[in-house]
Amino acid sequence: MKTRKIISISGICVFLIVLIIIIYTQKSITAETIIISKTDVYQYVEDTAIAKCKGAQTVYTEGMGKIISVNFNIGDKVKKGDILLSLDKTDLEFQLKDAEAKVKNARAQLESTDTKNYANKILEAEATVEQCEVSMDAAYRNFETSKSLYEAGAISKDDLNKSEDTYKTASALLKSAKAQLNEIKNGAPSYLKSSYISQLEQALIYRSSILKSLEKQEVRSPIDGIILEKLVDDNSIVSKGTAAFIVGDVKNIELEANILSDDSYKVNVGNEVEISGDSIANTVLKGKIIKIAPQAKIITSALGVNQSRVPVTIEILNNSGILKPGYNVDIKIITSYKKNVIAVPDSLVFNYNGNSCVFVLQNGKAVIRQVEKGLEGDKLIEITKGLKEGDIIIKPNNNIKEGAKIKTKQSKN
Repeated sequence: MKTRKIISISGICVFLIVLIIIIYTQKSITAETIIISKTDVYQYVEDTAIAKCKGAQTVYTEGMGKIISVNFNIGDKVKKGDILLSLDKTDLEFQLKDAEAKVKNARAQLESTDTKNYANKILEAEATVEQCEVSMDAAYRNFETSKSLYEAGAISKDDLNKSEDTYKTASALLKSAKAQLNEIKNGAPSYLKSSYISQLEQALIYRSSILKSLEKQEVRSPIDGIILEKLVDDNSIVSKGTAAFIVGDVKNIELEANILSDDSYKVNVGNEVEISGDSIANTVLKGKIIKIAPQAKIITSALGVNQSRVPVTIEILNNSGILKPGYNVDIKIITSYKKNVIAVPDSLVFNYNGNSCVFVLQNGKAVIRQVEKGLEGDKLIEITKGLKEGDIIIKPNNNIKEGAKIKTKQSKN
């Protein structure tokens, strides 16, 4: 009797277990499902970028000294050639007066070599020639007389030699006076003109140098644009090469980003870029990569970590004025994409026995199906094998097992 009782209890337990299993398997599990349709899959490199004026230029001082006036402030519009600031010119203006005087003097000296200014000198030279001719005639006659007296024994040989020397000197002076007269009649001597021309050229170079130095005491805008930064103040003392302003065209904006070098191999010139962020009110702008730096640089992150990053430049295709210089934005560089392919959210794909799988709804039940993945994009994975349009995929959770009865809650892919 005891044995029969045990068998009876055991049978009841088995029956209850079977009944529980049947009840459980018949119970539907509510799960979210997606009907597969073709879509586009994009692969991104995500980072941040800063907006900068394309062609913005830092304007430096070329002169030195005290700033007398700063004529523009941040946000002011400027034209190419506008004087942004002026430096003290007092010393240079005194030097310019000295240079002008040197030029005037050199010109006067050169002009004085013209024949028309030599009228008096010609008269003087002609008078000198006449005097020399008279002196030579007198010396010649005296020499001839001395020869006669010497032959007569009236004077010594020494007296004869003296009279001969006087004649020769007078002859040489006459020859020199005639030569000077000819030079004056023909204009100034060439060597004199060359000397005055050289002096004038030096004076002009000196004046030109002062004028250039005066120009450098004014800082002018190199382009049409807007003052983005003002780096100097009135009455401050600056040296050559001091950064004074940054000028740019706010209508011509581009982005600069520094992407991780580990991602840089994926990025190419021409890649499309999606631009978004709080600074542009979550508007999505379009852009493209136009420049990639040839080498990486080390940049310290906000957390103090040194990172190897590659600078890239992004052209904005539809700014329409919403993006301003200095804005920080989020970027997605589209490195690869597939159009019109079978794809599922990455959260629906799981690993099962070393294979990529999904739950497919068949005859109201969950069935595990092996799939092959293609391009893995932003939250979507291309499925190259295992699924087709119209298949219903179940979002997996811990309650769903293969063969479980599913009560669907659909959402569109």
